[in-house]
This record gives sequence, C-alpha cells and structure tokens, in this order.
Amino acid sequence: MGISDRDGHTVMCLKGELDLASVDRFEQTAATAEIVYGPRMLVDLTELSFIDSVGLGALARLHRRLVRGGGTLTVVVPSGKIDRIFHYSGLKQAMDIRTPPE
Repeated sequence: MGISDRDGHTVMCLKGELDLASVDRFEQTAATAEIVYGPRMLVDLTELSFIDSVGLGALARLHRRLVRGGGTLTVVVPSGKIDRIFHYSGLKQAMDIRTPPE
C-alpha cells in the first residue's frame, strides 16, 4: 500500500486484495494518512485484484468520515470486475468513483 501527497490530496494506492484479512491495515493506514495529510483522499484501486463486502464497507465508512469532516474521497476503479462490484453494491452512485485514464 503506497501513500503520497499529491496536490493537497492523500493518494493511497492499493495492490492485491481488500478483504477481511487486509481491512484492518487499510483502515489504520487511512486514519493515519488523514491525520498526517488531511481529509482529502484519493484511493487508487487500479492494481487491486479482489475486494469483498468488508473492503467495500471500509471504503464506505472512510467516505462518510471524510465527508463529515469537510473532506472528500475519490476512488479510482479499473474497468471490469471491480467496477461491476461497485456498480452492483450501489457505491458507484453514492461515492465519487472514477475510472483511470486510458
């Protein structure tokens, strides 16, 4: 999980899977990044191979927390399976979900 600060946004690049086994690390890292860099985040999932309902829930909770604190969350989702999961879960309509530039 890579973290950087780009144009006033915390950028988190996730690789592999966001599921029950990795969600605690993601949530702790996101909370620390919010404190260090601020409440404007971009989470890049283009190298994510799998996400389950636990991972989706963690992103939804992060979104709510950031928005309540005056921040924003943008999630970059690759076309294909991961994008369809966001669509069918309803999160694609509730959050700022973008596809990476081609």
